[in-house]
Parts: sequence; C-alpha cells; structure tokens
Amino acid sequence: MLYLIGTGISMDLTLEGLSALKKCEEVYLEVYTNPALKEKISEIEKKINKKVNIIERKEVESDFLIRKAKEKDVTLLSSGDPLTATTHVALILDARKSNVEVKVIHNSSIYTVGPGKTGLQIYRFGRTATLVNPRPNYKPTSSLDVIRTNRSMNMHTLVLLDTEPQPMDTKTALQMLSEFEEAIVLSRLGEKDEKITYGKIEDLKKEDLGKPPFSIIIPAKLHPIEEECLKAFSFKQ
Repeated sequence: MLYLIGTGISMDLTLEGLSALKKCEEVYLEVYTNPALKEKISEIEKKINKKVNIIERKEVESDFLIRKAKEKDVTLLSSGDPLTATTHVALILDARKSNVEVKVIHNSSIYTVGPGKTGLQIYRFGRTATLVNPRPNYKPTSSLDVIRTNRSMNMHTLVLLDTEPQPMDTKTALQMLSEFEEAIVLSRLGEKDEKITYGKIEDLKKEDLGKPPFSIIIPAKLHPIEEECLKAFSFKQ
C-alpha cells in the first residue's frame, strides 16, 4: 500500500498520520514544495522509530514509489495537505493503474491557514499565483496576469514563492509585485515565531518580515470585517 500523508504547515502530523507511519516499512519525504528543517525530520524519526528518507521530485514523478508499494507499505510525506500538489494527484492515478492501493491522510494547508490567520474570507480568493526565482533568460509573467485577473473580479490572491534552487526572499518577491499597492506577508505560519505583516508594498520592502518559508497575499478591496482583522498585522497602526 502507498500512503500519502500531509505534514501540515509546520510538520505537525495528525494522530492518524503518526499511526500509519509506525505501521509502514519505509518512509519518504519530498521537500521540493516546502523545504523541511533537519530538526523537524529528526523529531518525526524519533516518534516513529524509523528513518525518513529524502527523495527528489524526479523520484516522486517516476514509478519509484509505486514499485516499492507493490511489495510493502510505504509512505510519502509532503508539506501541507498532500493533494494540493498536482504531482501527487498524478501519483495516485499511476498507482491505480498499477493496482496499488492508496491511502491519503490530510492535514492543514497554506490554502486554508493563510486566509484563516489573516481574517480574509476564503470564498473571496481567486486563482493561486506562483512567483518563480529569476533565472537567466527566464522571466515568466503569467503569475502577475493571474493577480490582475483576480483583482479585476475583486478577489484576493494567494502568492506562493519558488523554493528552487533556494527559497525566494521577500525583497525579491515584493519587487516583482511592485505594481500592486498592498500585500500581506506570511512568515513561518504555524511555528512559534510566525509573523504576519500587512501594509503598502513600498513600505514592506524596508521591514523585517520574518524568516522563510514565506507566502504573500495580494488583497482585493477589503470587506469591513477583513479590514478590521488586518489592522492587527499592520506595522503602521
């Protein structure tokens, strides 16, 4: 059997997830969607009394896990909720074609925690945008088009930041988002040092916005209740 287990936004496994991990013979963790700290991985290993093996994206997208799951119970751990990544949906489809049983164990996701923590109404979010780290001769603008379209419909945008080859820093991200007026920067949600900062993008560029991993929300026109919630996170109150 193949288990897909979400680690939540801060490697906070559910009781069902921990129980499944203890039963599995082999455990793998992908970190390309959100790099995991070594200390967090060590904590999980102590709880389940077995090694957590790090695998790369190419292995997840190959038949590596499916071949393993034909012979034994194996787990793929992934950040947040496992089915918010299209790669994992494709893995389930491939497993079904190979007659491999799949069990999905869900967990918290930035898609729900981000809106919830900031007080923004989740049904007012449009398509998600992803900012890609600058590379030679590769500067896609489709993410900005997504935000523009969302704003034209008065919808908020959750903006995910690239993690390859290293997590994108907020200064780079905010520079790429300079055409918009305001932003909400989310830092390390779910951790003890989580930080949420709301303000004008030009002002945010000058602030200490916390530590990675980061996500950003570009808000549309705010509902009065949303506006009141965000006052708590404004550095200019």
